[in-house]
Amino acid sequence: MSITGLSPYLYYEEADAALRWLERVLGFGPAKRWLDPDGVLQEADIDVGNAHISISARAPGPDDGRGALLIVHVDDIDARHRRAVEEAGVPVSNIERQPYGPQSFNVTDPWGYKWYVWEGEVSPAPGWTEA
Repeated sequence: MSITGLSPYLYYEEADAALRWLERVLGFGPAKRWLDPDGVLQEADIDVGNAHISISARAPGPDDGRGALLIVHVDDIDARHRRAVEEAGVPVSNIERQPYGPQSFNVTDPWGYKWYVWEGEVSPAPGWTEA
């Protein structure tokens, strides 16, 4: 697989549970897991469409950043939304058309990452001008 653009690297203290959640709820993957010699998950990679996400199996440290919002572009938002509503176990927003183009919904995973699922092209919101 050829990776282009930005590839997030996320920290999950419960990485295996998080990977299963991403596979089950958002339809990502399947994940490739990397185990240490004792069979303990250390890192993983998971894909959705052309996006590649790396996962660390450790809790985020104080300098690992906060305030991330993750946007995933898909071609099948209705199916992804149905799946998320059925499987998430947490609130999932309705699909809404955004003023800047795409349809989207969002869900926050049990570890606090906010996932936005988008379908469609992005364009400036009405009235916005490039500076």
